Parts: sequence; C-alpha cells; structure tokens
Amino acid sequence: MAQLFPFTDPMASDLSPPKQFVRGEGIRVFDADGKAYIDAVSALWCASLGFAPDRLRQAMDRQMGELAYYHSFMGRTPEITNRLAQRLAQHLPGPLNHVFFGTSGSEAVETAAKFARYYQEARGKPDKRRFIAREGAYHGSGQMSAALTGLTYCHDGFGLPLADVLRTGRPHFLRDADPGETEIAFSKRRARELDALIRQEDACTITAFIGEPAMGAGGVILPPEGYWSEIQEVLARHDILLIADEIICGFGRTGQWFACETYDIAPDMMTMAKQLTAAVFPMSAVAMTDHVRDTMAGLAGQHGTLGHGVTYGGHPVGAAVALECLDIYAEMDLPTHVQTLGDRIGTHLQDLKSLPGVLDVRRDGMLAAVEFDTNGKFGPDLGRRIGEEAERRGVFFRIIGDVLAIAPPYICTPEDIDDIMLVMRDSIGHITGAHHLPAAAT
Repeated sequence: MAQLFPFTDPMASDLSPPKQFVRGEGIRVFDADGKAYIDAVSALWCASLGFAPDRLRQAMDRQMGELAYYHSFMGRTPEITNRLAQRLAQHLPGPLNHVFFGTSGSEAVETAAKFARYYQEARGKPDKRRFIAREGAYHGSGQMSAALTGLTYCHDGFGLPLADVLRTGRPHFLRDADPGETEIAFSKRRARELDALIRQEDACTITAFIGEPAMGAGGVILPPEGYWSEIQEVLARHDILLIADEIICGFGRTGQWFACETYDIAPDMMTMAKQLTAAVFPMSAVAMTDHVRDTMAGLAGQHGTLGHGVTYGGHPVGAAVALECLDIYAEMDLPTHVQTLGDRIGTHLQDLKSLPGVLDVRRDGMLAAVEFDTNGKFGPDLGRRIGEEAERRGVFFRIIGDVLAIAPPYICTPEDIDDIMLVMRDSIGHITGAHHLPAAAT
C-alpha cells in the first residue's frame, strides 16, 4: 500500500487494509461503508470534544483569515500564541509558569528530555545525563521518547539510545504486589527499589525521572495509595528532576484539570498535548517551573540563544483552537463535568466486576479500564476477543493485552455512557457465554 501505517504490521496491512473513515459526528465516526462507531477511547485518548467540533472549526477559520502562520523564533511570536501561554499558566498546577510549544506528544517528551540535560549543564552538572523511566510506560515514538517508553515494540530494530535509560518498576498493584501486601506497603517498596537503583547507578549521573501520573497505553494503571508521595521523596533526596507526562491525563481526564492535581504531584516539568486542542490541530507544550526556566535562561544567555525549536511550534491556528478548547472546558466546568460522567462509568463498572472473566475494574474521572483474567478458562486472548466483539457491536475500546481501556469524549451524554458500557457488558457476556445477565444499573 502507498501509506506506511503507524503501529501496524506492514505485511498484515497489505493483506487486510485498515478500515477507512470518512466522517465524524459527535462521539461517532463513520467508515467508508457508512457504518457508525462510538469511539470510547476518544481515538488515541485525544478527541475530547468529538470528531466534528463546530466551534473549533470556526476558531480555525477565523484565525486562518487573520494570520494563518507565523513562528516564534528570534524575537518574534504570534500575539495569540503568547496569549495562550499566559492562559495556560493560569491553569497549570503549582509553580509551573512557563511553556514551550511543539507539535506532538512525542516531540514534547523529546523537548523535556533535552531541556532536563540543558538544565543540568547550566547547573555545572553535565554528567547528569541519564533518565529513569518505568516498565510499561509510554512516552512516545521519537528517539529519546521511544527509549523512555517501557514497551519493547517501540524499541525493536530501531537502535534507540536505551543505554541512557534506567528502568524501574511500574505501579501496578493488582499484578505486581506481593501476597498480603497493602497498597501503601507496595508503594513504599516501589520507592525503596527506586532508591536502591539510584544509589547503585549514582545520582550524579541521573538527570530526571519521567512518569505518567496515571499510565495509559501500558494498561490504564492508576497509582496505588501513597505511590507518588513516596516517589517524590526519593527524587528530592537525590536531586533528580521529575517530569510528569500529562499527554493523556491533562485537561480533565482524571477529574481535575491536570492529573498532577488528582495525585498531588509537584513536577519540575510537565508535558501536554492531545486534549490541549481536542486533537483537531497538532500542538503540544512543555511546562516548567520558574527555577528550571531561569536556570536554563542563564546558560542560554551565555550562548546568545536557546538553540531549540520547531517550525510549527506555537502555530497561531493551533493557539486559536487551544484557546477555544479552554473556553469550552471552562463553560462545561470541566472537573465537575468529568466527575459526573465518570461516576456514571463507575456505576457500570461495579456491575461488571462479578461477570465471568473480569479480574478488575478501575477508574479515575473518565479514565477507566476493565482487566480480564487471561490465565483462566476463557483463554489468554480474552480481552482481544471481547474488544473485537464490541467493535462488531459498534463501539471501539482500546485493547491493551488483557485490558480494555475506556476514555470517552467529554461531550458524551449520560445516555451515551450507558450505551458504551452496555456494549462492554454484552460483549463480555457473549464471549464468556454468560447470556443471562442481571439488569444493569444506570
């Protein structure tokens, strides 16, 4: 085929071409045959306002008519991009007061990693170059961002700088806790393991730890009790930066504007993308504290410039879309709205807990998952088969091994949530043979 598709087996796509989509309407997309699907994961966790948001189209049209493009290099910037930076700074948690714009989540992680090393160089600590990332993490598909990712399918064959990354355990209490271990005890153990790794490898060689506040593509892993407070204490003790990867979680997904607020995380830098523009324009940003920015600025001043940037970073059309998204999020009272719809998802999840093959259900805000028992009588591919059955019924869930992820657009109605979750329920029943299910609560 003419197109080489991301995260797809090229040989398989030659034999079975991908499904093609031609139209969006609300939370639904329509394929070339006219069949409608609800996308219950907002495509790639990003289409927070659906697939044909009229207000965002209008915002793009207005900006295209005023200033279709300009850059932010060498003492120039679009006024609207500067306005977006100021608006974002008002929403960012804690002392994150400065932003640097890019075009994708992977690019934001690349930038954050590059800035972390620049910061250490500015401090006179050039040997602090390595990073710590977690097993099962997803941070992108660039060079450094893929190396930071803890999923081997992003590594195989690409010759990535994996030697620059130290790996520590994921916070998956369900799968990784010892028998009888409490969540707090598990969190403390993960922190001790991190501390031992740092001591073994020498903190003087480590610049930053990167982590998703709640892990997405690694299986929708929500942090257990006490996890982030324990991890932050270790990092502070060893003078290691914390980069919070909010590319999936940011802008309301976990029930607060940012997941750092949900889990009481105080990062030095934070990456964001996806829901910044509700996915209708490629835009990302790296936020940083005054201390990080000012330290970097000192070194940049010595060199006469901060020698980093991309042509389309801070694009004025993207800035217009992002500002309109922020307006829409404010009008819907984003945290309250997400918590309300999330509670409705949660009610359905409780109904699913007792179904055959279901090992666990979990949720924060509108980020949720059903994890299946792939070691039981239903076989190792239970999650895949249930996800495929749901697709036949017109709903896309994200299939992540033994997990089905749920992260629907914010524009869902309560009835949409019911439809999504009933398809999940009926698909489980169909695949496991549990045809006589009790009535679901709504």
